[in-house]
Amino acid sequence: MAEPAATVMEPASGNRRAGGRRGPETRDAIHAAAVDLFARLGYHATSMRAIAAAAEIQPAAIYHWYPSKEAILVDLQDEFMERLTEKLDAAMGRYEPPPLKLAAAVREHVVFHDLHRREAFVTDSEIRALTEGPRRALIAQRDAYQQSFIGLIDAGVADGSLRASDARVAAYAILLQCTGVALWFDPDGPLELDRVADLHVELVLGSLGASPELIKTAISWSSDG
Repeated sequence: MAEPAATVMEPASGNRRAGGRRGPETRDAIHAAAVDLFARLGYHATSMRAIAAAAEIQPAAIYHWYPSKEAILVDLQDEFMERLTEKLDAAMGRYEPPPLKLAAAVREHVVFHDLHRREAFVTDSEIRALTEGPRRALIAQRDAYQQSFIGLIDAGVADGSLRASDARVAAYAILLQCTGVALWFDPDGPLELDRVADLHVELVLGSLGASPELIKTAISWSSDG
């Protein structure tokens, strides 16, 4: 197992304050600033001093929380993957048949990625900026997440409700398609996000050979969930 190269540090000061904020507020400000700068400028073009300035804290204060810039990136990526996985597990847990679990997973993936566009972009694009240990750890998290989709497709094929000659390739294609919604969806456009999620449930199950009746049920149930 890869050992992370950086970990979150508790503030050294006894009252856990920086820039007039309490501890959790300071951490949230650092996160918000880092996500914005990493998404706009890129990881390598962003300095710790720039993150501190955007978070409205003293440059030295940021080191009470994180020993390095990579530690901030690792924390952001881990938090994104943990929250996404929790949402996915909760959504899938409401159903038993594999196609309905898959529909719930597709819906949650589409919605979560659109609502957290910058965090998703930073998690995916800045994996290249990580050193070997943290990179392996993030890849392991992503592999486990992808395996959830592969397992659901395999289960659907096994019970005859879905068809796929290669569940792994199908899962990769589905995830790429669903993640891409965050790149083109316009909340001010003609479609609401829930409708876009419904369409992706239809597209995914349709591409896996689900019956029209099953697709209709899956859309209805996942929307109500």
